[in-house]
Amino acid sequence: MKTCVTTPKNTVRDCHSLRAKPLRGKSQGGSTLLLVMLIITIVTAAVGIAFVVTNAGQRMGARASAYITAERVADGAVEYGFGVWKQRVFMNNGAITTAAANNAVTAPLPTGFQYDTVANRGPLALTATDAYGAPSSSPVPTVVSMLNYPGWKGYSFNYLVSAKVNSTNQLGGQVTAGVRRRFQYVEVPIFQMMFFFNDDLVIYKPATMTVGGLVHTNANLYLSQQSGLTFNNNVSYAGSYSATTIPPFGATYSAWSSSDQPPTLNGALTKVPVAAPLGVSMMSLFNTGDTNPNNDGFQEIIQMPNASFSDPPEISQRRMSNKAGIVININGTTATLTLQNGTVATAAQQTAIRAAFTGKTTLYDQREGKTVDVANINVRALTPALNALGAANFNSVLYIVDTTPVSGTSPRPKTVRLQNGGVLPDAGLTIASQNPIYIQGDYNTGTSATVLPTAVPANSTGNPSGTASPTVPGYTRKSSSVLGDAVMFLSNSWNDANSSLSLSNRTASNTTYNTAILSGFLPSGYTNPSGTQYGYSGGANNFPRFLETWSSRTCTYTGSMVQLFNSQTFTGAWGLGNIYAPPTRRWNFDNNFLNNAPPGSLICVVYSRGTWSKF
Repeated sequence: MKTCVTTPKNTVRDCHSLRAKPLRGKSQGGSTLLLVMLIITIVTAAVGIAFVVTNAGQRMGARASAYITAERVADGAVEYGFGVWKQRVFMNNGAITTAAANNAVTAPLPTGFQYDTVANRGPLALTATDAYGAPSSSPVPTVVSMLNYPGWKGYSFNYLVSAKVNSTNQLGGQVTAGVRRRFQYVEVPIFQMMFFFNDDLVIYKPATMTVGGLVHTNANLYLSQQSGLTFNNNVSYAGSYSATTIPPFGATYSAWSSSDQPPTLNGALTKVPVAAPLGVSMMSLFNTGDTNPNNDGFQEIIQMPNASFSDPPEISQRRMSNKAGIVININGTTATLTLQNGTVATAAQQTAIRAAFTGKTTLYDQREGKTVDVANINVRALTPALNALGAANFNSVLYIVDTTPVSGTSPRPKTVRLQNGGVLPDAGLTIASQNPIYIQGDYNTGTSATVLPTAVPANSTGNPSGTASPTVPGYTRKSSSVLGDAVMFLSNSWNDANSSLSLSNRTASNTTYNTAILSGFLPSGYTNPSGTQYGYSGGANNFPRFLETWSSRTCTYTGSMVQLFNSQTFTGAWGLGNIYAPPTRRWNFDNNFLNNAPPGSLICVVYSRGTWSKF
């Protein structure tokens, strides 16, 4: 059936059938709803997954950030431990035990952090180790080569420092971080070198000279020759090196000429870092600008402190007057004995030691240009007295000082003289003084009242090749050092009565000295207390001072020479003229010092951080 409808506005009729049609629109709406619901489900799941992933990422990021922070806190605790350990080693003047390292040591932690439990090795801990890195109650030294200093050896004392901390991050999770690092304290004996100079080291046109052993200066190095200068081992310097220019003030001694040549170097020549004697911390204590006379420089090592001022403990414990087992204090004609540092001696033994001081005399020192008071020490009498004490009762360090005031009644400089020193105590001997020291005649060679200097092969032959024995047959030279404001070598032929006469009346004979020496020196261009500026210093070849004509005579020396400071008492200018004529120098390093350093030896100190790890 058809139905036709006529619209009002037109004549077109819309005729359509009334037959039923399929309900197509209703079916499509249901499908769309299902599709929408499916999409919503997928999106919801994706959002949920994204939320879970994002939340997990946030947690992981927060945990990683918290761990990094905790690790930094633990590392900070370890660094705190390094500072505490370094200061305690420095104050102890040597390696410390595990117990001493851990005594009352706790690094403060930031808010929100705490150390893990003891069972988990949490608290800050400093542990000494043996040569293999295993924990030990005391560090076990190992011999190491100093990589920055060719040929140098040191003794390394190793420690392990660790800390483990916990923290809670902002999302409530706990993290733990543990850090450990190895530290090394290395002692480098200064007496392992033929020459160790803290200031410029100069050897300029010496007489024929062969130097055995290591050579080092913390400043500038000037070496040149005309007649032969040979170094048989490594040479190092921290400043600059020159072999083709005149050294400062060298022209006051001799002008540079075309015949001046570099030395013969049979070892390495290396620029190295400064090797700080006693450690960098020691050098930071010195101050010449304040009013305290007890912290002026390395000369404090040999000086007694001024009791009217404070003595910094770091310096005090390094003074030879405090390190010595026995102190002989001479005032006027009286010698007073002080036993310290565990020294034990009977009344009879003390009397025998005092008897080694044989009284005071005078001599004229041509370099100083004045008469000086001399406190004479008979080493021949001292040796059996010290042997009687034994190594258990005496540390083999003897400090001798003349404290007689320099005044109108006693205006002369005070000095110490070692005589008859052919035989030293079995355990070795170090003699130190704040006074200048004269060593008269053979020292540590085996000569005695019945064994004459000519029994020493180096003396009898003149040691032309530098290889003749410096001791009499059957005598083993002892580990020895002499420390003073200045050290003068007087030959076997020295006579006080001739000291003020012309040089021709002071003729030396072949003499041998077997000892390390540490003393003051006057550098080129030094200005004396009166304001007079000096010229050339005489160089390292004149580090020990001479007062005789040694022409055609040999000075044989086996030991080590160390310069750390300027002389304070003996400040006369170096020169030849009527003072001395140089010897033929046969100078060698004492290789025995490598394994048996002189008693109370000084050291260079190196503190370093080793490997770092997590645990």
